[in-house]
Order: sequence, then C-alpha cells, then structure tokens
Amino acid sequence: MSFDPERWLQVADVCCINIPKVDPEALLRTAVNRAYYAALLSVKRRLEGALGAGTVPSAGTHRAILQTLQMGEPGFRHVYKELRSLRDRRDLVDYELDTEPLVRTNVVKYVDQSRTLIRNRINAMHDDEYRRLHVPKPNQRPER
Repeated sequence: MSFDPERWLQVADVCCINIPKVDPEALLRTAVNRAYYAALLSVKRRLEGALGAGTVPSAGTHRAILQTLQMGEPGFRHVYKELRSLRDRRDLVDYELDTEPLVRTNVVKYVDQSRTLIRNRINAMHDDEYRRLHVPKPNQRPER
C-alpha cells in the first residue's frame, strides 16, 4: 500500500500543538514544511496515477510539477498559485534562520490552506483532466 501524502497534514497538525521540551519554532517550521510536501506529493500522486509511474522525474521534481501546473488549464493554474505560495513559505522557514518567529495561528492557516487545496482542487479533479497535462523532462524549459 502506498503512502497517502495527505497524511503529512496529521504531522503538521501535531506540530502546531505546544509540546513540552520541544522548541515551538522548530515545530512550526516543520508544520509549514509538511503542509507544502503534502500538497506537492498529492499532485505527484495524481499525475502518476493518470499518466503512469515515473512520469514525474526524480531529479527536478518540484520544478517539473510546478511547471506542469502552470502550463495547464485554469484549474491547474490555481493549484500552481496555491502550491507556489506554500513552497515560498516552506523555502523561507527551511532556509532562512534569521526571520521573525512564526505565529501559530498563521501556521495553522497554512496547514488548512494545504488541506483545502488537496481536498477541493488536487483530489477533486478527474484523471481525464490530469491526462491532458504534459510533464516536462528535467532538461526542458525552466520554471518561470
């Protein structure tokens, strides 16, 4: 049985809870990270379910998925914008150490944004819609 990436949101939810003896900032940064990966891997799962295993390259996965969504029909472009927003937040918390501390209520909103995106957009679209997409190979045009 394959792992359902939406389950990363359970981890993100737990990371939004104050856990004694665990740094709250580390937990909140982890929640943002898991929220992004839940959505990204949900798209990957849908793409490969519709187009076949290995459709999404293992090198340049993020770029390939984002580019595929960006070049798709309006529903996919909406997913692109939301996923890009989650990725920008993930990049900030994963790579920038000298930032303002995260606010728990904002992080809960990011996790909810990911959950809504997965359930109402990514998983709501039919396989036929995903079959119309073209996933670029790693050496094709870079993401805008």
